[in-house]
Amino acid sequence: MGQKRVEQKLTYQFTNKALLEQALTHPSTGRTSTKPSDFERLEFLGDAVLELVVSMELFSRHPRANEGELTKMRASIVSRHHLADIARALGLGEDVLMSARLEAAGGRSSVSVLGNTLESLVGAIMEDSGFSAAARVAHHLLRESLEKACPALITNPKGDLQELLQGRTGEAPVYHVTQTSSSPVRFSATALWQGREIGSGTGSSKHKAEIAAAAAALTHVQVPQDSVAPPPVRS
Repeated sequence: MGQKRVEQKLTYQFTNKALLEQALTHPSTGRTSTKPSDFERLEFLGDAVLELVVSMELFSRHPRANEGELTKMRASIVSRHHLADIARALGLGEDVLMSARLEAAGGRSSVSVLGNTLESLVGAIMEDSGFSAAARVAHHLLRESLEKACPALITNPKGDLQELLQGRTGEAPVYHVTQTSSSPVRFSATALWQGREIGSGTGSSKHKAEIAAAAAALTHVQVPQDSVAPPPVRS
């Protein structure tokens, strides 16, 4: 059953199954007396929930980021393209109720359809169980994106980190990289400076893992307190 599959993907079970059906109903199906209304209203609500959850998380995770950096990070996470990528990875396109015409036109892989569906599902959970449940699912869906987020103004994390640290002591950071999985290929990197771990990150290549580690380190070591050791960054 499609609805059961969606609940498993979301790690959430609906009390009101009509809300789930509505969240999966594209406007192209048309409204009738025997069908639920489409997902547009739930999409509106889900969009607001995702924005709030992401804003709260980024505000907490990046205490030194300014408003512009926080805004750019949030925009990248809740963008329609990014939400569509998450929906695509979950295979939600196959569960959307849509017109035959839209399906023939590639609607099941459409960025708009997929992104809107993910938002509508979050909105449906909000209606079904309230903000806490919707926030939990949002964290589940966006966990990796939130962990990877870094201040958007950092364009060359490795270079910026090296310049910053060498300017303090003349000593550059070093990176320890290990392969953590082979299918898919994933690497984990740790940035070390003066024998201390100052940042860690993961990526699909050694280079990307090092960039992620450098970006994480930069959020901690930019405070001009050379005598204070930067705290280790959780992976």
